[in-house]
Amino acid sequence: MKKVILTTVALISALLSYADSKEDYRRFTDTIRAEVYAMELPAFNVKEIPDKYRNESAVIKAVYEDVDAKKKTGFGRMSGTLRFSRKAQVQGSHLTRMLIHVNDKAALEKYSEFDFNTDKKTRNWDGYAKNRRAMGVRLIKPDGRTVDIDTSEFIEVEEGKKGEKKSRKLAIPGLETGDDIDVFFYTESKLQNVHPDPMVFTLRDEAPIMNYRIHCVVDDNLTTQYRTLNGAPDFTVSRDEDKNYVLDLEMTDIPKEPRLWYNSDQQSPMVKIHIFNRRNSDDFTPRSARKDGLHANPDATLIQEDVWDARSWWMQPGSVSGSMPQEYIRDGKKIGKTLQKLMKDGKITAQQAADYTYNILCYIYIAKRGALNNLSFSKQFNYDLCSFKIPQDPGISTRDSYEPLDQLINLNHTLVFARVSGDQPRYYFPPVGGILAPSDLPPSLQGRKVLMWRKYKERKKNPTTDADYITLPMTSAADNRNVTSVEATIDGTSLSIRREEAYTGATKSGGFRVLSEEDINEGYKAWLNRYGLTVDIKENKKEAADRQERYADGRNEQKNDFKEEIKAYHGTDASEFSSGSVTSIGIDPSDPELRYNISYTMDNLVKRAGKNLILSAGKLMSGQIEALPSDRWRTDDVYLRTPREYVTRISLKLPAGYSVNARSLAALDTSVSNETGGFTVCASAPSADLVNIEITKRYNAHLLSASDWSDLLKVLDAANTWQGSTLILDKK
Repeated sequence: MKKVILTTVALISALLSYADSKEDYRRFTDTIRAEVYAMELPAFNVKEIPDKYRNESAVIKAVYEDVDAKKKTGFGRMSGTLRFSRKAQVQGSHLTRMLIHVNDKAALEKYSEFDFNTDKKTRNWDGYAKNRRAMGVRLIKPDGRTVDIDTSEFIEVEEGKKGEKKSRKLAIPGLETGDDIDVFFYTESKLQNVHPDPMVFTLRDEAPIMNYRIHCVVDDNLTTQYRTLNGAPDFTVSRDEDKNYVLDLEMTDIPKEPRLWYNSDQQSPMVKIHIFNRRNSDDFTPRSARKDGLHANPDATLIQEDVWDARSWWMQPGSVSGSMPQEYIRDGKKIGKTLQKLMKDGKITAQQAADYTYNILCYIYIAKRGALNNLSFSKQFNYDLCSFKIPQDPGISTRDSYEPLDQLINLNHTLVFARVSGDQPRYYFPPVGGILAPSDLPPSLQGRKVLMWRKYKERKKNPTTDADYITLPMTSAADNRNVTSVEATIDGTSLSIRREEAYTGATKSGGFRVLSEEDINEGYKAWLNRYGLTVDIKENKKEAADRQERYADGRNEQKNDFKEEIKAYHGTDASEFSSGSVTSIGIDPSDPELRYNISYTMDNLVKRAGKNLILSAGKLMSGQIEALPSDRWRTDDVYLRTPREYVTRISLKLPAGYSVNARSLAALDTSVSNETGGFTVCASAPSADLVNIEITKRYNAHLLSASDWSDLLKVLDAANTWQGSTLILDKK
């Protein structure tokens, strides 16, 4: 009885505590909401939008970002001990407020629901990060009425395999076309021995922005580094009565981002801000940030030195700390010795040895299902090259999703690579673009600037200049090809199709969706079993059984992947799926094609027209990018990333008793070609029962000027027009 009473008391106490916590949170959000909506921000009082934006789906009338960060230092008890430690605390807040005008049904659907994060607390040995968040939504009707949305009516959402990712979704009832949405997101942070997260402000959006303002107040006892990129205006800097740095920036009349082929990281004006508390004893502080104050657009070489400072200990020649093949591969000790002997005997080159080392490291990470961290991969690859005595030169670069190396602001945005000499130098980056061959240079790194590692004394004596940067090579359209081979047979109004896809270079991402874990593991093993080596991962009986179970599940999932691939290709489901198989995962440097075969039947591509048949020939080519009316006027450069080519070869077997209509066959021929690319179709009937169609679509450059856009549109339009082509088969 006593136990039941105690349990009941504990339960009541917990419920009361939860109720107090919920009420406390409501008071917090109510206070923040009142303060935010009381702010004097003229841009949020604008009623009209300019005539040039009348036809836009949505217009962002105003964006306001407010950042506040103050240092607080004291003493606190270390968790779980009676010892006291120095606290390096930062208290701050970040407000993002937007006023969005909803102009049509598409915008109504897009902004009818908002996601926002829940409160979060993380703790390490002597530090923590506590974040408390609030959200506010207010509708402003065309007649001036204001409707406040109850933000407590959110839905808790758990994502991830174990529900580890939590967020809240808030529906916006009563939203109508013509309304303005005044929405804000607020985060209050308390950090101890933890640096604030980096902040990135992209001053452009999918909708035009009439006014964008950033206001920051930062303690002068903190280190604040910022970088303005892609034409963003600089901050106006002042000091307040407490000597805090006050940063203000404003942009007006910002056009929307183009929908097609635009890289906001390289083309949109943006500002990146990093705030450090150098007194932090638990979180790493880069050398460049160990001086208080404001560091406006610091020299990139200072941040590069942070990279060398953090990475040089394992990048320098002779650095060896264990071998992953030796640890994770059965008979792994033989691998290094075998490669060294083959190189010494002249039977393989250093690049071939590096290729093998790269692929076996990829196999280990995938087979052991480890998190493929780019930094740990580069570090281990360097260790293995050194352990196997494969000569290499390390260096650093950044992907096109981050700032260029000569404008670096964050040392963690760099990737470490190894360069191995040969007929042409080969650059080995972590496999950031998926399953790649060692000879594949990831598309996100082509044409990017790199720096090779040098000793500290050499860098100090001869500081980095523009002459020290090397530009990574670019590929051609021939290096980035997707070749599709279609064998189609008409049977009544059904079309039996066997299709093979072969991808190289930048087009490989199109084939990743059908790869299974079994395909990848077995593909690596098949390639690695050379040079007299037999490669197999070390695993116990339970791990082996679990893997086989995953393989079985993966085969079922792969069938669905193939079915989805068919739907994406033709724009409609197959009436019957027969089979699909991956024949190469594309990791062989001498044959880097990713290939798979797929067989199925389509019932909606052939129709009867009296006694004749009409084939939707254009649907035998994969879906094409369509330029919408809103896409046709453009002032931004066209970021294609890489040149590439798509070739479709169709072999159509005619049914008995039918012949191809000569006029409709001739009408399939198309040719559009200019400096931006081309689209060509050549159709022929080599025999009475066979029609061959070869289609080639090509993009010639990785970047085109806005003035070239009209020429590229001609290529896109030709492909889209041809997709509606039909072929008539006459009844004999």
